[in-house]
Amino acid sequence: MPTMTIFSQGAGGPDLYFCADHGEAEQVYALLSQATDAPFRLLAFHAEDWNRDLSPWPAPPVFRDQAFAGEADKTLKWLKDNIDLSVDRRCIGGYSLAGLFSLWAFYETGLFQGAASCSGSLWFPGWIDYAQAKSAPQGSVLYLSLGEKEPKARNPQMAQVGVCTKKQFALAQSQGLQTEFRWHPGGHFQDPEARMAAGFKWVLEAFNG
Repeated sequence: MPTMTIFSQGAGGPDLYFCADHGEAEQVYALLSQATDAPFRLLAFHAEDWNRDLSPWPAPPVFRDQAFAGEADKTLKWLKDNIDLSVDRRCIGGYSLAGLFSLWAFYETGLFQGAASCSGSLWFPGWIDYAQAKSAPQGSVLYLSLGEKEPKARNPQMAQVGVCTKKQFALAQSQGLQTEFRWHPGGHFQDPEARMAAGFKWVLEAFNG
């Protein structure tokens, strides 16, 4: 099962649930603390096997032989059991496949008022059809970002990420969400911690605006 580590800056702020890779959380917390004086808690949780634990439904492999098992429902059940419902505002965010999972959890539960999907794997088969059939809580906020080189990926499935993220952005706008979509220099693996910190900073500002 996942584990959770909590970082806190001040009191009375939103909870930011961060689906993190090992080692990311400390860096993201440090960068976010440097970027804002706003109070928040960063609640970082780690999945054991991303392709298995963060994919919302099964899908064939797009890289080597690593198929997606589609067992994110188990991760989501664990997360729901560990959410502090006494906090008024909650956001969920992640990078890459964790960004896809975060957006899926945002739509699936209605328990989050914000989401930050940074370089999210929105190329995942069936994602746009799923998002078009769902709705988010009224007044919620959504942050999306990509690296400028990501739509130029050699893998044809992954190269759809630019088109799919633009569709997600337009869909969120049509659903009445306060939405931001930013492009960053470089490819998928450039500055993931800084990109996540920027996403959470925007969500905090949107919550406080």
